[in-house]
Amino acid sequence: MAEERGSYTYMVKWLNTLGYSPDTRMAGKIASYWGWYTAQNKWYSYRERRGLRSFQVNRETMHPAAMVSEAWSDLLMNEKLAITSDDSGMAEVVAAHFENFGIAHADFVTRAFALGTGGWAINVKDVSDDGMLHPDARIEIEEYDATQVLPITWGADDCTQCAFATRVEHGGRDYEQCQAHVLRDGTYHIITQLFDVKNHQQVNIEDITADLDTGSPFPTFALVKPAVPNPHFDYCAMGASVYDKGISAIKMVDEALTSMLVHIRVAKPRVFVDETVIEKKKVKQSDGSFKERFYAFGEADDMYFRMKPGGENDKPMNVIQPEMREAENEAAINLGLKTLSLTCGLGDHYWDWDKTGGLKTATEVVSDSSMLARTLRKHQNALGKSITALVRGVAGVCKHLCGTDVNPAAPVDIDFDDSVITDTQSDKQQALSEISILGIPELTKKYLVKYCDFTEDEAAAALPTAMVVDEGF
Repeated sequence: MAEERGSYTYMVKWLNTLGYSPDTRMAGKIASYWGWYTAQNKWYSYRERRGLRSFQVNRETMHPAAMVSEAWSDLLMNEKLAITSDDSGMAEVVAAHFENFGIAHADFVTRAFALGTGGWAINVKDVSDDGMLHPDARIEIEEYDATQVLPITWGADDCTQCAFATRVEHGGRDYEQCQAHVLRDGTYHIITQLFDVKNHQQVNIEDITADLDTGSPFPTFALVKPAVPNPHFDYCAMGASVYDKGISAIKMVDEALTSMLVHIRVAKPRVFVDETVIEKKKVKQSDGSFKERFYAFGEADDMYFRMKPGGENDKPMNVIQPEMREAENEAAINLGLKTLSLTCGLGDHYWDWDKTGGLKTATEVVSDSSMLARTLRKHQNALGKSITALVRGVAGVCKHLCGTDVNPAAPVDIDFDDSVITDTQSDKQQALSEISILGIPELTKKYLVKYCDFTEDEAAAALPTAMVVDEGF
């Protein structure tokens, strides 16, 4: 995937002809991130030489880089992610284009956090460049991995123009496509150019709108980056992987796993059997001579081995059982997982291998991790800004291109699921204890609103003159 980045040089040249210079400095790092994400690079698969012979060596893997990326996506993008607005027009746009957004784009956020950057871009179909309104236009949200993102202009905090590369099908044929989302005369245009898949020559098709003026001043795309500083390039539009600082920990986890599996393999019992007790027969050779052949009785699974006769008191069969070193290897894996979770902002014990319960996750250990809570807030803030920008971009296209009655600048609320970092039951008990001790009606009102889904008016009406607190709630 990441290695395909170089194939987009022809798109970069096309953008150069339009006067744009895409930022491609992170291409090498993105390829490196992809190698760790897929556990397919020179560290996982390498060759060793013994004298004149060369051997292929493969390390085992738990896919730690993918575990980190998926962990953050699970915490951020789930069924409880809520995108809402008090503005009726904006609420209609959200309902039409952002239903079940958390689940639908969870895998995308996983890859964006793994590779350091991802992009959401608006694609408009069933339109023409006649300057007229198109109420029935289809507005779609496309996902692009870091390998497909070509930033054009950017500032310290955001990217204002960007191009996206992908492969599309049109009229039964495949094409490479580059869409540049650029700002011209105060509105965003979507410039589309197709290329031949084989020779990368530009292809112009009549029913493809080459320059679509959305009429909207709001960006028609949003980049997604984890809240991780990019230590590789200053003033760069692309971000760093969420496991950028955890490469050594990734190696530690999989080195420990490899050691565990090696010990399991070598710990199989080995049985050495005196050849005098093995059934054998003489087989005539092509030259007329006879040769003894021993019947196989397990050699194929590397458990049974034939040995020469020993002394008179030697045993005809010896069994060797190497030590498995289970505890030491398990401790090494745990140490690797702890280091991985620390270096990737997940706290001290996000993953913890427990003999009785298996691999624990955040819901069991998060209450002790202030690091996880702090880092999650940072990622929520960064991702929330991207989602808000995308909502405004869609609303802008709906208003200016489709004629929808909506204010793209209306307030938008992004509510992430925080239950995973909150011990709700403990918070309830604490609140009830405070109500019981202090006896302040306002605390009871807040309790009903926060934990019982009362409105402010319903909570006020429910308060009796003499409060009775249900301690068993």
